[in-house]
Amino acid sequence: MSKQTPQSDQDSAPDLAKALKENRQATKAVQQAADDLSVVHAVLDSEVPKETLAPDVGEAIERTDQLEKKLNESGKNLEKVNEKLARELAKRSS
Repeated sequence: MSKQTPQSDQDSAPDLAKALKENRQATKAVQQAADDLSVVHAVLDSEVPKETLAPDVGEAIERTDQLEKKLNESGKNLEKVNEKLARELAKRSS
């Protein structure tokens, strides 16, 4: 594996900046989806009388909760990646 020279680090900075920008957009999309799903779950969970639910609807409500948690976790993981990309970009740009 070849080690990058300072010049090649600077050359790769635009690609890294592009990756960071795209990853930030993906992070926002995941977080928005989690927020939207949270609202759907809250409405379904609180507004629909439990005794009138068909079993599959109850399972769907539970699944929205699980998906919301997964999306939130994915959003947090993307934020960590964004932080690492930003640090690497700052290092290569200096």
